[in-house]
Amino acid sequence: MKPLLPDTNVLVYETVEDSPNHEKASEIFDSARSIILPSIVLHEYLWVMIKRLQVPLDFMIGKIDEYFSDRRIRYVAEPPDAVLDSLELLKTGSVRNLNDYLILSTAVRYDAVLATFDGELVRMAENLGVEVVPR
Repeated sequence: MKPLLPDTNVLVYETVEDSPNHEKASEIFDSARSIILPSIVLHEYLWVMIKRLQVPLDFMIGKIDEYFSDRRIRYVAEPPDAVLDSLELLKTGSVRNLNDYLILSTAVRYDAVLATFDGELVRMAENLGVEVVPR
């Protein structure tokens, strides 16, 4: 079974109980046997939760500790070839999608299933033959 690589929005929805996709995000996350957590996703997640949603820092420290204590989760720095691949994708796309290109390229490198609620990222993933959930 392929590992799951969650996009930032999956982590946010999984965390925020009154979010529109909370149940689905929790189901996706909870059913994964193994999870690849790229540093770009974690950094985006922290920024969204602390800066945009103003979640208390103590809560976030506990949440990150929960993720790091989860035996299914493997925190990774994006492989150099994924960084280069994301820059190749940038040649035909927009710099506003650079983080998504890096997430997508990392999913390709780890042969992971990409979990996202971002329609544009779903289309990009499907064009590269990456399996996506939810469907």
